[in-house]
Amino acid sequence: MSDSDFKPGDAVSLKSGGPRMTIAMVDGKSAFCEWFTDDQQLQSRSFALTSLMLNEER
Repeated sequence: MSDSDFKPGDAVSLKSGGPRMTIAMVDGKSAFCEWFTDDQQLQSRSFALTSLMLNEER
């Protein structure tokens, strides 16, 4: 998957592990992602597209 294949709504995770996240916005070489913690707190942060992998599990 190339960096340009990521789009808003995709479920992703970091290649190094971590929670399942949803891409809210893609901007150049980064994606703004959102996810819920175990105690249901909404978190968000930008990540380099090169650090993400598509996560198709439901």
